Amino acid sequence: MRKFKFVEMAFMALMLAASMAACSDDNEEPVVEPEPEPEVQVKHRYELSVCPVKHGGMSMNKNGTFVRSVEALTADQPMVEFNGKGLEITNKYTMESITKGKYHYQVPESKDRFVKFSIEVDAAGNELVKLAQERPFVKNEFPARKYTHAWIDKGETLVLVATDGDHKKVFYSKLKESDLSIIEEGDLNIPIPEGFGSLSTSGILTYREKSNDLVYFYIGKDKETGGMTDAATSNLFVAIIDPATMAVKSNEVIDYSLAEESAASAYGELMQNTVMYDEDGNLYLAGMVTRDGAECGSLLKMKAGAKNVEQYNGFPEPEGKLLTIQYLGNNKALAYSRDNSLGTKIDSPSHFYSIIDLTTGKRERVKFNGTDLPYCSGRFSQRSVVVDGKAYIGVANQKDLTAGVYIYDIKTGNVEKGIDLQSGFCFDIIRVVDAE
Repeated sequence: MRKFKFVEMAFMALMLAASMAACSDDNEEPVVEPEPEPEVQVKHRYELSVCPVKHGGMSMNKNGTFVRSVEALTADQPMVEFNGKGLEITNKYTMESITKGKYHYQVPESKDRFVKFSIEVDAAGNELVKLAQERPFVKNEFPARKYTHAWIDKGETLVLVATDGDHKKVFYSKLKESDLSIIEEGDLNIPIPEGFGSLSTSGILTYREKSNDLVYFYIGKDKETGGMTDAATSNLFVAIIDPATMAVKSNEVIDYSLAEESAASAYGELMQNTVMYDEDGNLYLAGMVTRDGAECGSLLKMKAGAKNVEQYNGFPEPEGKLLTIQYLGNNKALAYSRDNSLGTKIDSPSHFYSIIDLTTGKRERVKFNGTDLPYCSGRFSQRSVVVDGKAYIGVANQKDLTAGVYIYDIKTGNVEKGIDLQSGFCFDIIRVVDAE
């Protein structure tokens, strides 16, 4: 009898607990998963820069630079005209600039300040410069065109680096993005390497997010040649820098067989893209080697967190110099390079676009309707931008003064014809900026 009573009581307790749990479940608020925030679609504009007579870039052209701003680069857009249209930036601003969001940042032709500006379009369709901020130099005086840069602190701080007039010392300035106020200025502990006489004009600076450090590529130059570039008597070095303190954490020489110099070492990346990163944070740098006395390209790879490049060349058997690289995703890159056999001058129609497989080094010319895109003139040119799953590729042939844009779909590999530019001008730059 007692045993039955105990079992009965245990059963009732179990049922009561279950009832209470059910009531508790009924009274609880249902768990509502937060809806994912909608992806912000940034509206873009495209700024196209041309020069009359011959190609510009790096102060090579004194005939003027004109900029037009367009909403799209597709074939349904009207031809871009420049006769009596466009913003002339000559003698005030340089065509070499740092672009982020809707703004351009640079040392202007006055060579006495930093400026931040945007190119706006008024109600009549005319382009004009809207100056956002300007900041006179305080300690460090940067030359126009000849400096390199990197963004740190999630884009809130701009770091500028250059060498002094004798190319004996490397100095830096940190600027606050919002108002160009100078946060900090100083010198980098990077002496002239033993056996060399000077340093490169600017070198190449980049921020490596995966390891939170600055990577600085620079050149040691022969004592006899001094500031003149001579790949046969130069060597490429790489320094790792703490972005918070600007202390140099390591400083190593790069294997001479991989690269003697980096591309754009005199002018930073103010016009041409020579550094890119893949999904794993690996850094790639456009380099240069000498083959039979001629400048030829090489492509270096530096793993995330590494102090030096690895034994890798993503640009084997080069036809000529590698000028620009841009990452497309899935281990592929867009390259703009030169065929030395067709000419090595700025205006030589010897430059072409190709897609590089970064695993094998194999590259194929970009084609439209089965035919290679035409050879281009313009050595100091950046006519390609990668945005919203597409690469917009500008072509320009100074010989017949024709220019236009082709659109490469990164996912499918398909190429379609885009917008045309008025003939009679030398097409040098496409820049993509935020429209709002």
